[in-house]
Formats: sequence, C-alpha cells, structure tokens
Amino acid sequence: MKHLILCPLLFIVALSTNSSISAGDNRPNVIVVMADDMGFSDLGCYGSEIRTPTIDQLASDGVRFSQFYNCALCGPSRASLMTGCYPWNVGQVKGNSIFANLTKNCATVIELLKANGYRTCAVGRLDMVTGEDWHDSAQIARCADRFLGSASGGPGNYFQQAKGSPWFEDGKPYDRPTGAYSTDLISTFVADFIKQSAANEQPFFIYVSHYAPHWPLQASEEDIAPYRELYQRTPRTALMHDRLKRLQEIGLIPQGTTLHDSMLNATDESRTPVSERLAIHGAMIESIDRSLAETMVALQEADKLENTLILVLSDNGASHQMVYNRHVPKGARPGSSETFINHGSAVASLSNTPFRNYKVSNYEGGIASPLIAWWPRGLKQRGRISHVPCHIADIMPTCLELANATYPSKFQGRNLTPLAGQSFVSVLRDRDADQQTPRVMVWPRAVRKGNWKLVIEHGNNLELYNILQDRNEKKNLAAEFPEQVRKMKQIHEKTYAPRLGNRTSRRQFSARNSRLIADELMGIDKTCRMIH
Repeated sequence: MKHLILCPLLFIVALSTNSSISAGDNRPNVIVVMADDMGFSDLGCYGSEIRTPTIDQLASDGVRFSQFYNCALCGPSRASLMTGCYPWNVGQVKGNSIFANLTKNCATVIELLKANGYRTCAVGRLDMVTGEDWHDSAQIARCADRFLGSASGGPGNYFQQAKGSPWFEDGKPYDRPTGAYSTDLISTFVADFIKQSAANEQPFFIYVSHYAPHWPLQASEEDIAPYRELYQRTPRTALMHDRLKRLQEIGLIPQGTTLHDSMLNATDESRTPVSERLAIHGAMIESIDRSLAETMVALQEADKLENTLILVLSDNGASHQMVYNRHVPKGARPGSSETFINHGSAVASLSNTPFRNYKVSNYEGGIASPLIAWWPRGLKQRGRISHVPCHIADIMPTCLELANATYPSKFQGRNLTPLAGQSFVSVLRDRDADQQTPRVMVWPRAVRKGNWKLVIEHGNNLELYNILQDRNEKKNLAAEFPEQVRKMKQIHEKTYAPRLGNRTSRRQFSARNSRLIADELMGIDKTCRMIH
C-alpha cells in the first residue's frame, strides 16, 4: 500500500490546476503538517539524501522558505503556532513544564477558525490545540470537530499503546491496533476526514502533528533496510558536505558557507551504530512523506486540491538528547517496538546541516526550520525560494487572513494577548517586497532584527552575527559593533519578559528529570520493563 500511494503523485499535481472550484465558500482549506525534531536539511528539497518525493514535488510547485524559524523546543513551538504569540506570553516560560497548559489569555487557531466557519481536525501530538486543558480529551473535542492522537505530549511507542501516552478519538479512549505504525494511523485518519469533506462546501483546517522523527527511533524493517546500505557505505561527514552543496545549489544557503568543526566531529555515547540510527531516522522521515502522499490522493478524490494550502515544517531542530542509552534488549531489532534509541549528536549534526547546535539551542541549529507552502490557486509564482524571515507564530495570523477573519481582543470571555506573529500571505502572493521592514524576532537567548542576530547562549556572553553574510554564525562581530549589541540587548530585555501567569508547573523540564518524562511517555517502569 505504501508504495502504491506514491505512484499517482505526479498525476495529482499535473491535474491540480484543472480541479473545479466550488460555487460556495471559496476560502482555502489549510493543512499544517508539522514534523517533530526534524532538522533543517532532512527533506530532499532541502538537500537531503532521504527520499521525500511528495514533499519535493510540493516544493517544486510551491514556495520554499530559507529563513523560517521556530521556538527551539516542542512545547513553546506548538504554543506559538497555535496562538500566534510568543510562548512566554501564553504560559510557556523557562523553568516550567513543557507539558503545562496554556494560560487563559489566549485562543488557538483551531478555536478561532472553527468560530469563523471552518471544520477542524487535529491528529497526532495534540499539545496546545485548545486554550483550555489540552491534556483533557473532552476539551480537545470542544475545539476540534474530529481528532485522533495522544494528549500526553510525546510519541510513547510507534507500534503499540504505551501506558504513558494513551490515544483518544473524538474525546473517547482509542483502542489502538497493536503493530500499526503511528504515522500510518495519522495518514488514514486525515484521509478519512478529507473524504468526509468531499460534499461539504465548508472549508476545513487540519493540524497534522506528526510524532516522527522524535525519539524513540522506531520504524519497520522494510522501511529501514534501503537506508542501512546507504549509511553504511557513506561516511556521515561526507553526507554533511553533500547536503551543504545541494543547499547552496538550490539557493537556500549562501555560497561560501562552511560547516562547523564541532558538528563535523560530533560524537555521542549511543550503543547503536551511527549508520543504524541514521537508517531508522531516514525511514521515519520517509514515513511522513508517504503520509502526505496519501493526503494528496484524498484531496484529489474529494476535488479539494486547487484551493488547499499545505504547510510543511518542523517544531525545532534535530535533537541530540540522550535520554536513554540501553533500551535495546538482547536479540531485538534496533528500531522495533521493544527498543528505545536516541538520535544522539552524531545523527542530529547531519540533520541540522549546515547549522551549529541542536534542539533547545537558540543558534540556527535549534531554531531554523524548513517551510514548504503549496497552494495551486493562491501562489502566483511556483518553485521559488523566499528569503523573507518568518516565524512559527506567523501561521496563526496567516490562517486568519486567509479565512477573512480578524484576531479578536476577547474570545469566549477571555482577554487575548496581542499577536506577535505577522501574516505571510503577501509572501505566498509573491509580494516579498511587502515584508521589507526589518523584522524583529525574539527567543529566550537570542534576538534578530533585520540581518543582525544577537545570541546570549553562554551565560552573559553576547555574540553578534550578520545573518545575511554569516548564516552559520561563525564570525562573532560583538567587539566590532558594540552599539548594535547594546540596541539588540535592549530589544531582548523589553520583549522577553517571562512570567508564570495564573498557573503552576506540572513538572520542571531539565536534564535531571528528562528520563522520568520519557519513562512516563513510553510506559517504562523502574525496572526498565515496558508496560503495555
């Protein structure tokens, strides 16, 4: 089945511009596809050797963004995507749980689009889809007309139900079939929702929040095998140079960019060979592409292709976190449901090519994401690359503009925090010039204004980079431009103002308890037995 789905893709895209348009509501459908812990160069259209033909075709017929940013970490990125606000303004603050609720001063894009006449669907990892208690499946059901997935904030196990990550369907416990791969379950649910929308003139919004390729590294042997040979015969560093070369040829990264020695020399303590981990990771990325191929088939059959906007992105850079280093039982196949393998620095350094550092960091390796936008009816020039800096918070205002809706000051009795994001509809319309005002974007340890970026990554040390000339952050200009440093620091201090709001943390997130969090999500007891 998985290979049959890919075959019609070129036929689908070729027919997309001839699809009939409904005489009813002509606002576009929107599908947001977000990968979890996918690096900047993990897609074929962003230089990767991993097979992603569906996404590559969307890029060829759409727009690729070279400077799209997230919030470096799963919870904050999802909070920002859903609310259009900086995460610390809606409850995601340093020292508090990444699994905590949003504060009461926000509404999510799903809630607002539903209030403006959209049918809504959320599938996969369901963090932050509601401004209420997103851990409560009943609350999710209030804002999503259909949903399937877990309200626990992690993948648990890709092949079976895990005690710490129960799945729900439309507010009720979901009896997940053992052996079914998470990404495939997501694919089927999305396709079914689209089929149900075939005769409905009401536009829809689908939030496809994939678990892949987040740890644990798990995939079928059938999908892993083709990559195993590739990664066994080709050194990781050679692949990094190959990816950089392709990124430069495509025009996503400036010529003259070089790789960081720290990334080329990255090592970790994993007991699983790098080539095997890369092979599983490649299979997981390809599963996302296969999922999107099934979505495209469903859109074609429902006659919804032409007026559907698809956005493909990642929540943060690739993760080097080593939460576990032993869950490969003797005799078990690496990548099976009985194993728990992390990517580690060696794998993540390839995924984040050409940037430095990883998930959580505010260097480009932690916050730079691919973004592909595909919309046959709305894009004026296809196959182009936009270098306009954009942020994950921009997705909310973009969706509202497309829905002919405005962001309210109040919603359901709640006073809402002003948006931090800006609509990029003009970029989709091939009006990059409309976005020429120097953009200010802020993170807990960085701020960017125009082409300048200040990083406060190591204590109080201030590092200044010209991103236009030095996207890879190799030449610190702080000593040469002290006045620019001062101005940037003022912006950061004014904008980044963490506050706890009216909630308390469910759990502090730190290296000390990351293993406990993984135990909970995976359903692993203190004796390291997996609980199903």
